[in-house]
This record gives sequence, structure tokens and C-alpha cells, in this order.
Amino acid sequence: MATISISNLRATGANLFADSESYLSELTDAELNETKGGSIIAGAAFVAGVIIGVAISVRIAKEVC
Repeated sequence: MATISISNLRATGANLFADSESYLSELTDAELNETKGGSIIAGAAFVAGVIIGVAISVRIAKEVC
């Protein structure tokens, strides 16, 4: 049976980071430290969702009892 060998695999978009004109080299250390990736907003949205879910559950439980 034939064997196929692929030796030059690269993740999609990897050339954006490996290019000599990469935008990442233009960022200062302070700017890199400021990047949060939205984790604060995502965390706040999660907590708000949990609080709303608990409030709805409590209200439904009171109506049933």
C-alpha cells in the first residue's frame, strides 16, 4: 500500500506571526501587558448569568411550593 508523508505542516494563520513585518514586534511591553483577551468581561457576564439563574430558580421554587 502507498504511504503519504506530509512534512511541512503549519497552522492556519501562522504566517501572520512568523512574518518579518509582524505587528507583534511593534507593540511595547506596556501594550502587551494591557491585553486581557476579554477575560474580565467574560467573567462578569458569567457571574451575572449565574445570579440571574439562581434568582429565577428561587422564584419558580416559591411559586411551586
